[in-house]
Amino acid sequence: MAAAAAAGRRRFFPPVTAYDAAAGARRTVAADLDGTLLVSSSAFPYYFLVALEAGSYLRALALLLAAPWLLALYVGVSEAAAIALLVFITFAGLRVRDVEAVARAVLPRHYAAGVRADTWAVFHGCAERRVVVTASPAVMVGEFVREFLGAEVAGTELETFASGKRFTGRIKAVLVGEKKREVVERLFAGGDMPDVGLGDRESDHDFMAICKVHFMAYDPKLEIFIIS
Repeated sequence: MAAAAAAGRRRFFPPVTAYDAAAGARRTVAADLDGTLLVSSSAFPYYFLVALEAGSYLRALALLLAAPWLLALYVGVSEAAAIALLVFITFAGLRVRDVEAVARAVLPRHYAAGVRADTWAVFHGCAERRVVVTASPAVMVGEFVREFLGAEVAGTELETFASGKRFTGRIKAVLVGEKKREVVERLFAGGDMPDVGLGDRESDHDFMAICKVHFMAYDPKLEIFIIS
């Protein structure tokens, strides 16, 4: 029953290569990050950098050893559950200021090296308001999104201990599926929903569906098979 219900919710969105800038003015956009604005759909390397640079070699090793379990959890249980465990292993006990330093000095150049040209062209063309809505922690991607992409960021929020100086490893809510849609609705409340929605996976469909036009960032090598 669950599988049938999920299949019923699946939607088809055209590839981002079908976007026609001359079709009409597009002023606002909401987009996913990994696999959409970035070429790679996996955020694992960026978590690894945080574990290594803000943590230790031991923490980074623990993350590597956990990778097969994280993948199995992602495929067999849920995206949200896998991200929750990934966040816990990476962030539990880390000092907030150390993570923020890595997010400023280390991560942006790695993110910038992986920007996807076709979706960036669409995203950048929506000059009035750009929003990135991502399952990645806001503290991890915020600097890159604001300074390099010129956009607002809505990411997964991490809990800290009462002092506010260290992360507990727990999360308030993973931004996937309906959570992404709720955030986009809240950010654009009182006005029109985004002119353009960009995503790359099924868990992006909920927020993409409320945008006026929507496009998927398919793998260019697979696109011909997906849309044929």
